[in-house]
Amino acid sequence: MVSTRLVFQQPRHTGGNPVPLVFGAGGHAEVPSYAITARGRITVGLRGQVRMASVLQLQAKGRITGLRGNVAVRWNVNVSRPMVASAQERGQDAQLRSMQLQSMWQQSQRMQTAISQIWQDARHVSGQVRALWQQADGLRGAGVDMAQDAVPMRQHITSRYQEGLRRHAATSDAVQDAAAVQALALVRFEEAVRLRSAVQSHFQHGQAAAGHWLASFAQGRPVSIGGLGRFEEAMHPGPGMWQRPRPLPPEPCYVPGLPAKLLFKQAYAAGLPAHLVFRCCKGGGAEPEPQPIAQYVIPLLRVYMQVHTLTAHLLPNMEPVQLFNATISTDDESYCWSLSASGPEHLMEQLAPVSGLPARVRVTIDGIPFVFAVMSTPRTRAFGQHRVQVNGVSTTALLAAPYMPAQVWSPNVNMTAQQIAVQALEYTGVDLSWGIDDWTVPGGACSLQGTPLQAVMRVAESVGAVLRSHRTDEQLIVAPRYPVLPWQWDAADVQVHMPAAVIVTDELQPEPRTPYNAIYVTGGPVGGVQGHVVRAGSAGEKLAPQIQDDLITQAVAARMRGGWALAASGNKLMQTITMPVLTGGTNPGVLQPGQLLQVDDLDGTWRGLVRGVSVSASMPKVRQQVTVERVAA
Repeated sequence: MVSTRLVFQQPRHTGGNPVPLVFGAGGHAEVPSYAITARGRITVGLRGQVRMASVLQLQAKGRITGLRGNVAVRWNVNVSRPMVASAQERGQDAQLRSMQLQSMWQQSQRMQTAISQIWQDARHVSGQVRALWQQADGLRGAGVDMAQDAVPMRQHITSRYQEGLRRHAATSDAVQDAAAVQALALVRFEEAVRLRSAVQSHFQHGQAAAGHWLASFAQGRPVSIGGLGRFEEAMHPGPGMWQRPRPLPPEPCYVPGLPAKLLFKQAYAAGLPAHLVFRCCKGGGAEPEPQPIAQYVIPLLRVYMQVHTLTAHLLPNMEPVQLFNATISTDDESYCWSLSASGPEHLMEQLAPVSGLPARVRVTIDGIPFVFAVMSTPRTRAFGQHRVQVNGVSTTALLAAPYMPAQVWSPNVNMTAQQIAVQALEYTGVDLSWGIDDWTVPGGACSLQGTPLQAVMRVAESVGAVLRSHRTDEQLIVAPRYPVLPWQWDAADVQVHMPAAVIVTDELQPEPRTPYNAIYVTGGPVGGVQGHVVRAGSAGEKLAPQIQDDLITQAVAARMRGGWALAASGNKLMQTITMPVLTGGTNPGVLQPGQLLQVDDLDGTWRGLVRGVSVSASMPKVRQQVTVERVAA
């Protein structure tokens, strides 16, 4: 802390105005550097307090910040006021510094003037640069023009590129044409697969024949006795080697080169189909009755050996489908074949519908193919077992709802029943096999409503026929309910002839029915006819309930409907037979509904009509269960 003395050279001021205090050399008239106005408390640039003790003694303490502070002044007139030179020297120092500041300020003004001159020079240079820039703008504009000239050339190149794209599109069209040819090749390949199956079947026949000849050769035992020649030693035939002795062939009825006589013994009946029956008249003019010949014959053997196979493929790419077991069945009350199989869990994705249509799978049992549309694949889970149940039907099921909409068919012109059914199947891709007599239906006689499948079923049911599906093809079959009437079975040709030894199990169940022998069949109001159908050789006294149908418009339709209704009457026997599936040679494989069956049983020979069949394949065993309709004695 430094003590400062203030020297007052002027007399005491008694007025009310404040008195300025001037610090500096005495007697000079210069403007003081600092003026302090005494009003109790003096505020200067010093921060702190200045107290006056004794004779106006100012005492400053505190810190200096920004030259601010507080000065306290006290009056004491009874003290002396000597002059202190240190205060004047300090004031002179302040004046020197102020002059230095003025000099620096003048230098800064001169520098600012120089800067202004430089700035004006820079503005002049900027003007020159702008002039150059404007010239550069012109050059840049020329560059833009050149770029604009180059754009049309680029557009021309783009146009050529577009032409190249069009040529590429033409190449793609050619590729698509090739894809169509490829699809045709696939179709031919599928036909080749079927032909290959047929060749395999014939090859199996050749194996059976080769085995027979080898076995027969094994029985011979050549022995030489004194050069007299060879002979075969008599021996008992081995197991499975026994064959029935074949009768001598009859004398031929027709000898080439000699005249033949045709003898007609039945008169021609108008309106009925004519059948020419050629019989041999040799043997003293007697006419031997023709012997029934079976289409399939199962030989009587001690042992029946068959190697069974079960395969499945996804159509049309023939991707293998794994199945654990399969059951395939059909009957006269169902229009199609049905499939029930099981397989691994991934079949849910493999057999999923494609574009809203069911997947198609081809199942082959012992070389016999079946094609199904997969309708559902429910999954079942148990401990250690995850399986998928595959349920399918023949592809003809796609003719029903929800895959086909309901329609109305009302022919206004005369059409046959077959033509009405074909018209219902138009544009569906399904063919029709007509296996019954046809008849004419006048225009306006009927109106069919429903899906195409329902329309064809309605036509078949009008005369009592049955509707079936082909095993592999997209084809509906209209077949007679009784190809041969029951009272004519004894004289008819059978399709399957087998011994009772091939039957594994059977079950016989009687079905009593009323024995009708006559019936009336009536048509509708438009073109309908009325027919009285009587069983041949009967009195016709047992009349069955009358049948009425609008499609009975001709006598042939009334005869079919009435005859099959009488054939279903009378006492029946329904026999269920379980037997193996035998293929190769003359074996029938899987039996089909509508086949006439003859069985050489232990208590005699009997015949019956196959009504239904169910094939169960659970490797390595394959069995078929056949339902046969018989006539009770």
